[in-house]
Amino acid sequence: MTTAPFYPEAQRPMPLINDVKALCDRLSPLGWRDLLLHVSGGVVDIAQKTPAALKQALSRTANAIVRDLPGFEDFSADGQRAITPGNPAQSLLYHALASPLVVRDHQGKLLGGFPTPLELETLENFIFSLSADSLSNFITANGGSANVAMAVYCCEYRPAADTVDGRHADLVFSRTGVARVGTARAKYLPESRGYWPEDADNPSGIRVAPAKFSAWLAVKKKGAASRVSPFLDNDTGEPADESQRDFWIPIHKIFSGAECFTGATLSVGFTRRLLNLKIQKIHEFLGTSPKPSGFPYTIEDALIADFSEDPQDGSGCLIPTVHPSLVAPAMKDGAPVTYRVTAGRVDDFAAFAPGQRGVPEYVHARTKVGAGGSLEDLNDAVDVIKAMKTGPYQALHYVDFTGEGWVMPDIAGLPAGAPKALPAYALISAPDFFPASGQFELSEWSRSSAIPAAFRNKIWNIPPTPLSEIRLPANLKLPGTPFTAADNAITAMVSIGAPVGTAMPWPTQPDPLRATALPDDAAGVFAPGWDVGMDKKGTQDHLAAYALGSPFPEDAKLCAALSTFWPAVAPDVFRTFVRVPGRTEGTIAPLTDAEIGQTGTLPWDGVPGPRVVDVGGQQMVEYPAFLNADYVRMSLQNRFSVRQTARLTAEDYQRRILAACRVFNVLANLGDLTAARNSWLMLSFIEIEGGNVALQHAQTEAGHILTGPVFGVRMCRISTQRVRVDARMERMPLQGLTDFYVSASDVLLLQKAPGALRFTRTRSE
Repeated sequence: MTTAPFYPEAQRPMPLINDVKALCDRLSPLGWRDLLLHVSGGVVDIAQKTPAALKQALSRTANAIVRDLPGFEDFSADGQRAITPGNPAQSLLYHALASPLVVRDHQGKLLGGFPTPLELETLENFIFSLSADSLSNFITANGGSANVAMAVYCCEYRPAADTVDGRHADLVFSRTGVARVGTARAKYLPESRGYWPEDADNPSGIRVAPAKFSAWLAVKKKGAASRVSPFLDNDTGEPADESQRDFWIPIHKIFSGAECFTGATLSVGFTRRLLNLKIQKIHEFLGTSPKPSGFPYTIEDALIADFSEDPQDGSGCLIPTVHPSLVAPAMKDGAPVTYRVTAGRVDDFAAFAPGQRGVPEYVHARTKVGAGGSLEDLNDAVDVIKAMKTGPYQALHYVDFTGEGWVMPDIAGLPAGAPKALPAYALISAPDFFPASGQFELSEWSRSSAIPAAFRNKIWNIPPTPLSEIRLPANLKLPGTPFTAADNAITAMVSIGAPVGTAMPWPTQPDPLRATALPDDAAGVFAPGWDVGMDKKGTQDHLAAYALGSPFPEDAKLCAALSTFWPAVAPDVFRTFVRVPGRTEGTIAPLTDAEIGQTGTLPWDGVPGPRVVDVGGQQMVEYPAFLNADYVRMSLQNRFSVRQTARLTAEDYQRRILAACRVFNVLANLGDLTAARNSWLMLSFIEIEGGNVALQHAQTEAGHILTGPVFGVRMCRISTQRVRVDARMERMPLQGLTDFYVSASDVLLLQKAPGALRFTRTRSE
């Protein structure tokens, strides 16, 4: 599909400055005029009578910009004008309107309105119109046509702390964009300049999260000459040398009209091609002949996502298609679509496991289809694996509406000799249950000195890795793929301009309440299979979304259970299920009692956590049976929710990990942390509110005041005496009940041992 430009030349008799004036006229009385006058020392006045007067006002130099005002601390030190031609990051007006940290005026009053995506897009176009040159001159100045391309990027204006080098607020780009599926329409938060997945009207609703793409003239440069987000090599822990790797760096935005290039009038749109081949790949593996095609074996294009038709979203806004539920039974011509399950393919997780690259790693196989289309839920069997291995049977497929593909520029009016077009890799992925906690932040933190030496290298089996650090090409096996094996930095995070020294950390900044579509907030292929997997063409590894579970909740359950081994900012469900098969090492990043439904009625996955019950005078811990808990069923019933987890920040997530480490280390007598995780269940985990009376009493008893945010933790031993209640629930004796108050930042914690009357302070490292 092609998105038509919102302002084709035939309908645009006026220059871009007229649209910029309309933007300024709308926002001026909403506090923006006074704010910009204050910040610029009285130089920038956006309330002008004519477009010509506004253009002149925006070009004036402001030598006394106020950078200690909230939201302006990270405005580029080189920016001295409202508009700097060809440089949004040095344009005060653009920074003010685009930064999610600028929400109040100079008197602390909330601004009365904010720009729309279309208005920000218009302002970007205007900034680059002021540096327009002919296309031929651009190509010549940048080393010829072999070094220049018209590339599609997903981009976002970010506070300094989230940019590639931490120097100032800036546009950050990647040729990979990650949109996310949901059950409700996308919601744009104007004050955050972004989208958010919570549905205020429905706690079990998950809003789709778009990815916004734009076209740019890009130049191929070596890493040494580029602003590229640094990453740490997984094997050595040392910074990877990318100085000689090729990157495509955006230089000049491509947009509709006569102001993008001199001597050319453009009409800029986009096409998308999106595919979900999971079920077809399963049948290829099984040898189904002829290879099945069409829905549901292949899910394509508009069933997965399409470009927004709302002009206020601007161009290139790819929005996942809203479906009634995250998954659905696979049906064709009114009949269920099935596949054959044999005992040898049933794995320890009660899933069908092909065990072959390029095929969904785990496939839901617990809905047995009998004669006449009758359905049997094998989760109702106490021994679900035995039920699955009792003779071959036909299992029902389920579809999800994730996918992958590409976005290409569709540009009319280009002069002869235009450079080649390069696609962006578009991923339509599972929901992000922690949209405020980035994968990149976790990756960097996991390798930092912020983790005490006692816990370093004892949290995960491998370091967490964001997708932005994966140097593999996009899917080379998609039908008609435009991707090439040499294009192996397609997930990299880059910015405009040349590097200036080494990357620098920016002081902690507030986290804007918005989801990001950039791949530093997505899990890499060596983290849980949440966003993308891998396949191989010949000897070349490449990214492939169809290598994930079918449907995705089947994979999500296992990834959440194994978050100790394949780490990512994903839910850790060990607290809920207690016993998880395979290589697990207990709770790493605990969810709270409310988040797993021990209190309240909204577990993130629809499966309530453990509870203590009295059975004949004996206290028992009752918890869900992992193999029989079915995330596909929860998805069909719309039981997943981001309401409890969405606002958890990276710092919150890290504090939980360290707090858990401290508790387990005490239980291990400062010894084998992993053994303690496997031996103890975190029966309760809560965030303690300020002024909590029980905490005050515990601190008085122990003679120690905890520093930093405090968690209340209740632990019990994981007993080998398992009692099966029914197909869905298990019980074990409640033993070794131990209470803690713990802070991530305090070496000492408060402990009440089994049978003890008072809390005592104990060292955790």
